[in-house]
Amino acid sequence: MDYVRKAPGRVKNAIVNDITLQRTVRYTVRGVRASPSVASQYLQERVPIIHWLPKYNPRWLLNDTLAGITVGVLLIPQSLAYAKIATIPGEYGLMSSWLPNFLYFIMGSSKDMSTGPTSLMGLLTAEIIHDIQKEGYKPQAIASAVAMSVGIYSLVIGMLKLGFLLEFISIPVLSGFISAAAIVIMLGQIPALFGVTVGSGTANIIRDLFQQIPDFDGPTTGIGLGGIVILVLMQKMGQRWGKKNKGIWLFALGRSAVVLILFTGISYAVNKSRVNNPIWALSKVKSNGIEKPKMPDSTLITKVFPRSIAPFIAASIEHLAIAKAFGRKNDYVIDPAQELVYLGTTNFFNAFFSSMAVGGAMSRTAVNSDSGVKSPTYGLIAGSVVILSIYKLTPALFWIPKATLAAIIVTAVWHMIVPLRVFYSYWKTSLVDFICAMLAFWLTLFVSSEIGIGAAVGFGIAYHLTTTAFHRVRRITSLDTNSSHRAETLSVPLDTQVFAIHAPMLFFNAYHIKNQCLDAVLTFNSGDVATLAAARRDRNWSVAGERRASLLRHKADILDEPVQIRTVVLDLSKMHNIDTTGLTALRDFKTDVEKFGGKGTRLRLVGLNERVRERFGRFGWGLYDVGEGGKGTPVYRHVEGAVFRGGRSASEDGMEIEPMEVRVVGDEKGKV
Repeated sequence: MDYVRKAPGRVKNAIVNDITLQRTVRYTVRGVRASPSVASQYLQERVPIIHWLPKYNPRWLLNDTLAGITVGVLLIPQSLAYAKIATIPGEYGLMSSWLPNFLYFIMGSSKDMSTGPTSLMGLLTAEIIHDIQKEGYKPQAIASAVAMSVGIYSLVIGMLKLGFLLEFISIPVLSGFISAAAIVIMLGQIPALFGVTVGSGTANIIRDLFQQIPDFDGPTTGIGLGGIVILVLMQKMGQRWGKKNKGIWLFALGRSAVVLILFTGISYAVNKSRVNNPIWALSKVKSNGIEKPKMPDSTLITKVFPRSIAPFIAASIEHLAIAKAFGRKNDYVIDPAQELVYLGTTNFFNAFFSSMAVGGAMSRTAVNSDSGVKSPTYGLIAGSVVILSIYKLTPALFWIPKATLAAIIVTAVWHMIVPLRVFYSYWKTSLVDFICAMLAFWLTLFVSSEIGIGAAVGFGIAYHLTTTAFHRVRRITSLDTNSSHRAETLSVPLDTQVFAIHAPMLFFNAYHIKNQCLDAVLTFNSGDVATLAAARRDRNWSVAGERRASLLRHKADILDEPVQIRTVVLDLSKMHNIDTTGLTALRDFKTDVEKFGGKGTRLRLVGLNERVRERFGRFGWGLYDVGEGGKGTPVYRHVEGAVFRGGRSASEDGMEIEPMEVRVVGDEKGKV
């Protein structure tokens, strides 16, 4: 009756003192109070123009105008070429290029970034189109569904500031993936460069290329290789004399547009009287202006949404890497979360115009930066140039040779191939990094980009999770004392085992760590004679424990009966986290040690940080100072020097806990 009468008070007291509930209430109240100001600040962060436009210097307008014209002119041939990679009509490449520039004027946090179609996005879009097109959808409809899916992913990740998830993709994985993607893109231009037909897939393209060398079309090959030669020569001219001569620099900068104009003029002159039977294949770009916006087919979106993860990852990583690189180069800071929000917004709304997915472009961003751009105002000019081309230049774009676009693509992407010395550096640095890079490279090259990225990232994560799960506990056999009088190295007494755990004890590794420590105790120490005798009487049917101890000692070449275990010390100074499974494993370890060594065996935990201490308390193990109230005696009080400093200990139904300084003598000494 007394227990029932006091029950409501106990429940009330438990609720009032519940740490988890207190934290939840505290954070909720804090969040509600801060939400109006935080929401206002959050919305302002999403529209950076309101911060920089009032400070805009009118003298910057000339620089921004020149940069915008330069980027806009570059966008025309590149958007046509990258639409070709994506296997959609060229006009939809132009359609993909105007809105991103206008939106970046409002939402961009980098003055240099140029967004629009890219070769990588073209390749990843083409892979999805190749599979979905069999169901009767138009390529541009599939491309717009992919763009909307990429936009949704980017918006969610950016608005919730979850961009750190992209850091699971390591630099070696990116190197392997991008190199393979560049090779796949270049191989995909073989038909247009040489006027032949090849199969799909890297292996088939390479085989068909060599088999069909006698069938190469002469005029097409001449146009294609001629374009490559001119583009390379102009690039070399710019590198050699561009810094000394502004005219040569501008000429080399606009080499894609120069080559496009040159060969379009040649093509028109040669083919104007034979439109239906041209000497070489024509792009036949047609446009009646910007299409009326329309929502992509919802059924199609559900089909491409899972597969759009790869384009999203590629676009976001490439975009952020470029923005950060030019921010460091030009001494300003970008907002990664805002860049992802912009990337999501522009892809989402671009999808309404049957556009392909877009992202940051390294070559155009470099050109923009070198042009002396001062602010995102350049986007207004660049977008206007693209709109002008959509309405006024499409009759001329009709005559562009496909081989010329292929030449522009090849010269634009071959710099993406990572040099062999970089992969060799991965080999020298880390075998795991090298394997990740090779998985990404070969699987992307011969299977698909999704499998390449997924396998490489999966291998890396699995390796590191496995490493943590099978963490090697260090058995300490020597201690470095740190006395005010002198420093010396002391051996751990034979009746004591000291272990250093340098990893968090969580559900996936807790019992592995516990078993390592217990095996070491069974190996290097004997148990209490009376306890073992009682165990034999009570459980004479089971000899597994004794056999295991015997096998462990035999493996360690211990022939004589070792000293009885008296004390086990776990140094947790490097453990930053522990969960319920870890705490349960430690409790089981305490029970097993006491069963083996007898009730007099003591288990000490030392070096706990505040977070881990708190977890022990919430788990039900109260803490108290060593020596207070007659509870607990510091371990090794007989050891001279300040090996162990101060201390705290747990209640009798928990564990004794005592902070101490323990340093291993020799890195390889005493591995369990």
